[in-house]
Amino acid sequence: MSSSRSRSPTLRRQLVVRICLIVAAVTIVISALSTFVVHTILVSNLDQQLNYAVHASDEGPRGHVSDETPDLQPDKLRLGGMPQGSISLTVSPGGQVTATVVAASGSTTAELDQIQALAGLARDGQVRTIHIDDLGSFRAVAVTYQGYALAVAAPLEVTESVIHQMIAIEALLAVLALGVAAVVSNVIVRASLRPLTRLADTASEVATLPLESGEVDLGIRVPTSGLDPTSEVGRVGSAFNSMLDNVESSLQARQASETRVREFVADASHELRNPLASIRGYAELTRRSREPLPSDTVFALGRIESESERMSRLVEQMLLLARLDNGPNHEVTDVDLTETVLNAVSDARAAGPGHAWTITMPDDPVVVRGDANQLLQVVSNLLSNARKHTPEGTRVDTSLAIDGQYATIAVTDNGPGIPEALRATIFERFTKADEARTHDREGSTGLGLAIVAAVAKAHGGSVTLDSRAAAAGQPGFSRFVVRLPLPQAHAPAASTPRAGTPGDR
Repeated sequence: MSSSRSRSPTLRRQLVVRICLIVAAVTIVISALSTFVVHTILVSNLDQQLNYAVHASDEGPRGHVSDETPDLQPDKLRLGGMPQGSISLTVSPGGQVTATVVAASGSTTAELDQIQALAGLARDGQVRTIHIDDLGSFRAVAVTYQGYALAVAAPLEVTESVIHQMIAIEALLAVLALGVAAVVSNVIVRASLRPLTRLADTASEVATLPLESGEVDLGIRVPTSGLDPTSEVGRVGSAFNSMLDNVESSLQARQASETRVREFVADASHELRNPLASIRGYAELTRRSREPLPSDTVFALGRIESESERMSRLVEQMLLLARLDNGPNHEVTDVDLTETVLNAVSDARAAGPGHAWTITMPDDPVVVRGDANQLLQVVSNLLSNARKHTPEGTRVDTSLAIDGQYATIAVTDNGPGIPEALRATIFERFTKADEARTHDREGSTGLGLAIVAAVAKAHGGSVTLDSRAAAAGQPGFSRFVVRLPLPQAHAPAASTPRAGTPGDR
């Protein structure tokens, strides 16, 4: 899953954002349409006023003048009701120009640029938009009536002001609508997704359960009360519960099978100990016979003794692992790891004189609670592993130290290293290195490191590996570190380490 900050937004957030986007889009469309309609209506009303102004006077509407109809003063324009700033222009057949501007009270004389703007209009009775410098946009119309040129222009300032105010109000309403939509949709979506949230919480809780081994209790289920079994969330919850039921039954079957296998291994290992001891005893007794034995018989008896000893070690290791699988049942005492490490290195030095064995440990004793024999076997297995899988002349350094609330035992060698493909399963049972990498005739059962991991776990500790395979121009190494908890609530300060050899006791 990059960092948590770069992860995808939640479904609830996506739904709220999308609802807000829909509300925003609808608000914008409605606001744009309403603004367009209002603008059209205002301009249409203004155009009607302009047409009425040029086609009517104060005496009445202009039309065809008959003999019975008196002249309605063609040079007069009806400017009543026109907005302030409207401009009127009348040009008589003799060229006399009359131009006025509607003011707050009465009228004023128009400026030259205003007169020129209206005088240049086409006199076709069509209302159009013109622009007058320093005054802005106007709607204007011009006609000819009985030889008179009549023109009227009304400013669009009022219309534009109304439109601007309307846009500001619509923007404010859009913001309020978005805020209300965000709050309401968040509440509704949160309530709608609450069953899905409970399902996610249940899945997260199941994901934290230790399911790799041992008795597994999967009593956790998604609460289905209040869920509609026909809804999507209800169906997912029911399917998830069915999946947990299936997983629980499978894990129970697996645990039952593992228990039977462990009981069989423990029983078989226990029953094989006496026959193997008898085989070794009879082989040794036969070799001690006073009668000379043929050379092939002596060789066969030697092989019987060797293989029976090897099988006895395998049986003992399997029996120990079976006991550890059934839970910590070792004898707990105070164990001085200093003495344990010294004894293990001394034994390793005697078994592998061709290796260089060194020790680094603190001056003060390091004491832990545990089984002395099992802890001795941990160190012995690590040293035996280094001896068997490295050539003679390899330096093997064993160090004991205090790291916080843990005692650490590290075994480091400068041998060829462990292949990368083997490191992931190095602590699993019956994991063996390539026979070509084994430098000891004794061979390996593939259980030594599995015992190290099992004993460390049974004592509340752990074991880790750091290794690099030798390559061209780059030496290899392997480093196993066992961490065991100290009995004190707070670990003592570590003493200055001292280096030595197995004989420094």
